[in-house]
Amino acid sequence: MPVFNDLNLNLERRKALRVLGLSAMAGLAGSSAFSSALAAIAKSASVRPPDVELELGAAPGEVKLLPGKPTRVWCFTARLVRGPADTLQPITDSTLGPVIRLRRGQRVRIRFHNELGEPSIVHWHGLDVPESADGHPRLAVGHGQSYTYDFEVTNRAGTYWYHPHPHMRTAVQVYQGLAGLLIVSDPEEKDLDLPGDAGELLCVLQDRRLDADNQLVYAGASGEGRGRGGGGMGGMMETMNGWLGDRMLVSGRVQPTIDVDRRAYRVRLLNGSNARIYKLAWSDRSPMTLIGSDGGLLEKARTQAALTLAPGQRAEVLLDLSAHAGAAPLQLLSLAFPAGAVGRVGMMAESSPVPQGAALTLMTLRISETKGPGVRLPKKLSTHNFRKLPNAPVRPVPLTFMRMSWLIDGRSFDMQDVAKEETVAPNSTHVWEFENQPNPMGMEMAHPIHVHGLQFRVLARSGGAANPLREGINDTGWLDTVLVLPGEKVRVQIKFSSHPGLYLYHCHILEHEDMGMMRNFRITGTA
Repeated sequence: MPVFNDLNLNLERRKALRVLGLSAMAGLAGSSAFSSALAAIAKSASVRPPDVELELGAAPGEVKLLPGKPTRVWCFTARLVRGPADTLQPITDSTLGPVIRLRRGQRVRIRFHNELGEPSIVHWHGLDVPESADGHPRLAVGHGQSYTYDFEVTNRAGTYWYHPHPHMRTAVQVYQGLAGLLIVSDPEEKDLDLPGDAGELLCVLQDRRLDADNQLVYAGASGEGRGRGGGGMGGMMETMNGWLGDRMLVSGRVQPTIDVDRRAYRVRLLNGSNARIYKLAWSDRSPMTLIGSDGGLLEKARTQAALTLAPGQRAEVLLDLSAHAGAAPLQLLSLAFPAGAVGRVGMMAESSPVPQGAALTLMTLRISETKGPGVRLPKKLSTHNFRKLPNAPVRPVPLTFMRMSWLIDGRSFDMQDVAKEETVAPNSTHVWEFENQPNPMGMEMAHPIHVHGLQFRVLARSGGAANPLREGINDTGWLDTVLVLPGEKVRVQIKFSSHPGLYLYHCHILEHEDMGMMRNFRITGTA
């Protein structure tokens, strides 16, 4: 596995100078090599210094989750080298890494240092970045090594996140605590004057299993920093289903109670769980006012009784407490639904202490008497400039279970393999249809499919039996992760990035990804 240490502009300059020196020695001043060297120097010299520069570390640590012994975790820490003072927002007493706040148009350099004792690499989930900055598992660096990311923020304002992406170890590394929010802002969003600062609630939803000593439990894992094994055939079978916890964490704290004022709040939601799907609702049954999805603001707000959120997906909800009556607290719930709505493999789901579909209380908002500002949403939040591609050929992408493996288009992950139908041109638009095919043995699961790079649009959703999770699904905005329920077909239109290189699409149930339910796609040539 190749290791890339501190990839940056200086490397390109050195390469160009070597070519330039060799060309001069050989008397090749008019050669193509000489011209290429000059072009490389000119290109690197034209790139401005980073607006934001960070040091990001991953290492073992401890956090106090429950009374008693602290819980051993793996954690991200960060230091701001250059950039606005508000770039980093630590979340104290939490398993999460700091919130990284970026602005569209900023050039960013992040130096990642790995002190985990095993290889790792970081993926900037939802960001459209060059191949070298996307966190492909072939770029993972070992213990004590570093990797440097350079990219420009081109995404719309929105709620994104970062997490590890090493092959076959993503699930356990995220489960151990390695995740954090990344929030992008832009002028369009700023003009709306949405709640910010004290009017923002950051809600990363995760579930974890803890033993009697407050230590994380994870099937098949053993050793310091890896969680205590859930073990045996039951643990292996649960992993096939996706690992579920029995403690609900919100932004790295167990079922927190948060003091809030009677004002409007912008609630940023991320499902950062390994496998659990949530059907979110407010305890007073007031509707959820949805204003954003994976790729930022919707064109206009919409209300839903509940919101289905699958692993990897994000949503932004406006919560206006300015006219809230009474002193009763408000809770964020996950409503009960049949476990069969998500599906299962054999009898695996029953061994989970809190199965899929269990009714859950995630957090409690304790409302004070202090009055704060409300908000009036405009009829139009954002302009999407989406045009449906007429008469586009459709690439079927079956999602199947065969030979004790979850597969995409009949294939498992290979570090370098790319099929012909997985090769696309830069800036090209394609229509893919993910089909969650039933298995003759009754083995089926919902799959949240994540495509790296630019967000896509859902064109159609069909098939499958009546499913109580459907009513909470929002397909109206820009997405990078789409939930495909058992028996469903979901057709999406993707405009691929202008960056050439090797990228990934995969199931974001992290155990499925680690078991091979992931494939490369290649963007060829130049834009």
